[in-house]
Amino acid sequence: MSTDLRKRKITYTIILTSDSPAANYRRMHIKTGALAVVSFVMFVAVICYAVYTTITMGGYIERNAKQLEQIVQMKADNEALTAEKESLAGRISSLEDTLSRREEQEHELVAAHEENYIPKGFPMSGAAQIKEDDASAEDAQDENDGNDEEETTLKVEAKEEWKELIFVAAEETKVVATAPGTVKEVREAEGEVSYVIIDHGNGYVTTYRNLGSPIVEEGSQVVKGVALFLVGEDNTETGYSIRKDESYVDPLDMIEIKG
Repeated sequence: MSTDLRKRKITYTIILTSDSPAANYRRMHIKTGALAVVSFVMFVAVICYAVYTTITMGGYIERNAKQLEQIVQMKADNEALTAEKESLAGRISSLEDTLSRREEQEHELVAAHEENYIPKGFPMSGAAQIKEDDASAEDAQDENDGNDEEETTLKVEAKEEWKELIFVAAEETKVVATAPGTVKEVREAEGEVSYVIIDHGNGYVTTYRNLGSPIVEEGSQVVKGVALFLVGEDNTETGYSIRKDESYVDPLDMIEIKG
């Protein structure tokens, strides 16, 4: 029996049938080479799809991981900002309280400063009496008017329009400033009553009149209690008046007498 050395071509037959009894069936003959090409193409397509899917999913997973990391970081940043905001709010509240306290302290200091410059002190360094109006003095003056040879004695007479008070003090007493201020004017003239005027600020001005010699200079800064005149045998009387905004006030309404 002879052997056929030629390779036989293998073919595959695909039979397509239908459920209908009347339908015919078809046969399709597919060669091995064509089936191999189709299979290879499908395999390559599957591989490409798998690679594409892997790359796409990898990118998606990577983006998702980055987004998740960003979300976590943003949450942490938000928590840090919230804590910082609360801290800043606390600091602002503390600063506002501190500022409020400082403003109150400044107001108190200003009020105390202004209060200190109000002339409430006693104008004499020691005990003194307020001279009352004496009608007999006027009678004596009328009698002296008839005697041309008698010398007229210079006196400190109260000026009613100034609401001036006349203080009588013993020798070695001092006429003193009743509050801090600036010596606005000093005047000493022969045959006239000397005076010192002090501006205390805030509209307050005090005037001190005496027959002695002033011991302060015009323009100098003085504190409460500084000596303006020294009381001696011939200048025991001192006139004292207060002005507030160019209007005279009664010194007895201002003077604080302690002790």
